[in-house]
Amino acid sequence: MEIKRTIKVEGPFRLATSLNVLNRFSSRRRDPQRTARTGISLESPGGAFEIRVRQDQPDADLQLRILGDLATDEVADFAEDRVKHSFSLDKDPTDFFEKAKNDQHLRTILSILPDLRPVRYPTPFEAAVRVIIADRITPEQAANCVANLREVCGIVPAGRPYAAPAFPGKYTLLATPDRLIELAVPLRKVRLIKELASLLGEDPDTLERLSAEKDADKVKKSLCALPGISVQAANQMLLCAYGFTDLLLPDHDLNRAVGRFYKLNGIPDKKTIGRLAEPYIPWRSWWMFMLKTANEISVIA
Repeated sequence: MEIKRTIKVEGPFRLATSLNVLNRFSSRRRDPQRTARTGISLESPGGAFEIRVRQDQPDADLQLRILGDLATDEVADFAEDRVKHSFSLDKDPTDFFEKAKNDQHLRTILSILPDLRPVRYPTPFEAAVRVIIADRITPEQAANCVANLREVCGIVPAGRPYAAPAFPGKYTLLATPDRLIELAVPLRKVRLIKELASLLGEDPDTLERLSAEKDADKVKKSLCALPGISVQAANQMLLCAYGFTDLLLPDHDLNRAVGRFYKLNGIPDKKTIGRLAEPYIPWRSWWMFMLKTANEISVIA
């Protein structure tokens, strides 16, 4: 089955830039000026489905094809919502990009990653599992663990045998023996993930309900009460799961990126970070993401 949808894009956006960020540990690089395509698999009740995403040129609307035996209008609604969330297409950031283009320091970043919007994880549960996996290892190691986890217990969309497996949901992980998950993730983290999945299995909408909360401190407090979610992990989830746009969180990687791109002598202190971020209110989370991501990717490149 196939259902087609269109997502209207407001403000600057290049799918190719986002894909270069998502695939930054891969040798494949997309030209931000050209047509960009990608495939995404997501779990849904009863299995998984595939989404084909295409953008024909910068700032153009996104064309979606929802594919597989589970493709229904309800599934297509969910797919459209998750794609908008994943690529930060739920807001018009024209004001942010106007500020960035007039900032001599961020213009360098825009030349590396044009029209970069924050990339988020499709679901809060995936974000939670990813931050648990990423604890105390390098981003490249975490990416390898996630790729292996998909291969070990991800579900291939029904009717789409060549599609990538979907990231496993809480019930899938609970049903997968620990010894198999250990092939992808260290045992200590497997236990934390299983504990979290078990807790959420009793109240499946726990993480989703937090999406309606506007107070970041309340969301953070709720997250820190969950197994495996530290304060640092909760901070990451505020950005990569819930999409708060105007947070300025303590972050060593941000400090190093600011020192580099603003050409400062040494690592800036909290007061300096606050002063440099102030012009970007109410987009300071985006400012953080842009600096940190550009610093990581330009070093790799």
